[in-house]
Amino acid sequence: MKSTTFQWQGQQYDVAQLMGELFAPERRQQYDPQLWQQFGHLRKKRFLRRYRRHVESLLALAMVPIAGQDILDCGADFGLPSIFLALAGAKTAHSLEPEQNYVDTFDAFRAIFPADLPVFVRQGDAAAMPYEDNSFDVILTMDAISHCRDITGFFKETCRVLRPGGVLIVADSHNGANPWQVKRMRRRWAMLENGREGSGHHRPIAKSFLQQRREIISEAFPFLNQDVVDSLARGTSGLSRGETLAVVHYFTDTGAKPQHFYQHGTCPIDPVTNQYATLLFNPLKLRDEMAYYGFDVQAYAYFGGSRSNRIAKVNNWLTHKVPTRLTIWLANAFRIVARKKV
Repeated sequence: MKSTTFQWQGQQYDVAQLMGELFAPERRQQYDPQLWQQFGHLRKKRFLRRYRRHVESLLALAMVPIAGQDILDCGADFGLPSIFLALAGAKTAHSLEPEQNYVDTFDAFRAIFPADLPVFVRQGDAAAMPYEDNSFDVILTMDAISHCRDITGFFKETCRVLRPGGVLIVADSHNGANPWQVKRMRRRWAMLENGREGSGHHRPIAKSFLQQRREIISEAFPFLNQDVVDSLARGTSGLSRGETLAVVHYFTDTGAKPQHFYQHGTCPIDPVTNQYATLLFNPLKLRDEMAYYGFDVQAYAYFGGSRSNRIAKVNNWLTHKVPTRLTIWLANAFRIVARKKV
């Protein structure tokens, strides 16, 4: 069983204790609310051990060590994986996150961890990475590729900033080869876009993308009546805030209404973050596309494995011993290991 302690620079650190300080109730107002929603469970040791096992298992799948590596976590949320990787011996652990408020939250709790820990978190776009060529040995992306709006740009940038022989590891829990997951996700997409309830097991949403666009348009163009605003909001599906405002400006100048209507079965785009809600990828097709950009690629069906050692053994057998082409349609998640050609 993985512990919650690390030996780093000759000292022992108990991450459970550090997480307890990070998630102290009096600190809650300092952070983006999503930190508590997504990671608040890491206050408990069993979840913390599971999370550590999950992060380290990705490097093990690619058969690369953590120690001595320059590692980038792309689409990193609040940068917590980089903390684990640095404590586990990474030479440097970087996080790239598109949301500035997530980076600000990391800055707010950074002082809890050792000051000289080689962790670096910055805001940026995965399709235009703010790093030099050949900067990293390993790039991780965990449940982030499904939100990327420019997947081609991401592959090109990954190939640029990885060193020859470096590895891109993709872990995603949205498997487009699983027909049941596709069916569920299509209902979820419709609910996110239009505010419909969808199937009963989905969590309700606070505000649909359609309503967000209504508010964006109403705020920028208060002279438009609500019927016009509603029509414009429906005609700007799949557009970011800036793109929405641009086409509405064009409408006010020319009278031409936008025609970007939502198509059922397509993944909508969050107009605030300019990211896909949750794209589905068929990992076998994704594998072939990544090979085009200069990678040697392996795709794996993933059935979990971080909950306990016994479950991990069963899931690892399904992942490694049974051909992926036979199991991929059953798995909710997938893993891809892509090594940049030398």
